[in-house]
Amino acid sequence: MISESNLVTTTLCVAAISVIVIIVISVCLLTRRRSRYRYTNLQAATFHQEKLRATEVKPVSSFKNAAGPGGLKKSPSPMQSPENIDIDSTACKEIQPKNDRMEASLSECVTESNEQKYSAIDWKEDEGVEEDIEIAYEMRADEKGSSCGKLRYRLIYDFEKNALTVHIISASELIPKSNCRWREKVMLDPYVKLQLLPEKQHKIKTRVVRNTADPVYDEDFVFYGINYNQLQNTTLHFAVIAFDRFLRDKIIGEALCPLNSLNLKESNKAIDINIDLVNRSLKFQNVKLRGEVLVSLCFRQATNKICVAVLKAQNLPTFDLTGYADPYVKIYLLINGIKIAKKKTHVKKRTVSPVYNEAFIFDLPEPSSAVTDKISVEILVMDWDRITKNEVMGRVEIGPRASSALGQSHWEEAKSNPWKQIAHWHQLKP
Repeated sequence: MISESNLVTTTLCVAAISVIVIIVISVCLLTRRRSRYRYTNLQAATFHQEKLRATEVKPVSSFKNAAGPGGLKKSPSPMQSPENIDIDSTACKEIQPKNDRMEASLSECVTESNEQKYSAIDWKEDEGVEEDIEIAYEMRADEKGSSCGKLRYRLIYDFEKNALTVHIISASELIPKSNCRWREKVMLDPYVKLQLLPEKQHKIKTRVVRNTADPVYDEDFVFYGINYNQLQNTTLHFAVIAFDRFLRDKIIGEALCPLNSLNLKESNKAIDINIDLVNRSLKFQNVKLRGEVLVSLCFRQATNKICVAVLKAQNLPTFDLTGYADPYVKIYLLINGIKIAKKKTHVKKRTVSPVYNEAFIFDLPEPSSAVTDKISVEILVMDWDRITKNEVMGRVEIGPRASSALGQSHWEEAKSNPWKQIAHWHQLKP
């Protein structure tokens, strides 16, 4: 009886151990298979995303003309296609972003793909190429009446769909043919950026065409939801830009096209336009009237601080063809002409009379009475630019060593009235 009981117990133990071993082996195999599956999918997704980002443009509702290189490809458009508009799925296959991060990356897909596809520019092949580019621009700037090249595009308006199609065909003579030496030696990587004014909200850009001064784009951009009345108040702003992977992109030239000056009353009628590009720096390099800025000063001797308040500015110059500016203000605290602290306001978009009402507190390194004769405040009004470097619209210095009499008197008045805000308008200088 005991032997039979031991036999049963042994059998049950062996069976239990076998079941446990089988379960452990199954779990290991499933875990290994799942890990391999995830790794394979991750590689495939990464490869697909890299390939997709380099060759395709995703969440758009406009499409490229079949006459362009590579057949039908999508181009970025700021406006969604209405549901009742039937667009060929083979020409415009919608690719939806899976998450916010991918959506953000897709919105910049043109620039990123340009960086990946066209960034292999070896500027060290010929030493001084960047310098040659600057020389070529300077030579062109010295030629009075010379343009920065030409831009060719086509406009079509569809009354039934309330859709404006802008077909960017090509640009030419971005480096003038007269500069034969520089034209052969210096090539550009240009692309075209287009935005609708006055809202300045709808922006698109073409692909980068590498190593040429006469790029051909052949790309269509469709803006939906624009009725004919809105069309009469809309202006197209084109900017031809030289792409640079390492430095800021350089604006080659700009052009404006007021749509109320064109005959777009006939639906689906194409209008071909060949327009000259203008260099923005040439138009505004001799602007003398830079506007005024209202600044308030307050000395706080007990706490060893000085308060600088930027209230507003007016009559600022416009540094581009849009007729608008995106100004902000930089404030520097100087001791013996050396900058020791910096503050800046927010950017005010599309205005030449911004209102800031922002105050900044600067700590003085020594007791106020000992350093007030060495301190000065420099105010710089800047024009913010997403593409190129921000330009100085005007500047003024307030302090005992200021070049203007108002700058000196404002300082003395604030110094003589501690804890009191003293405000004055100051004329900006180049």
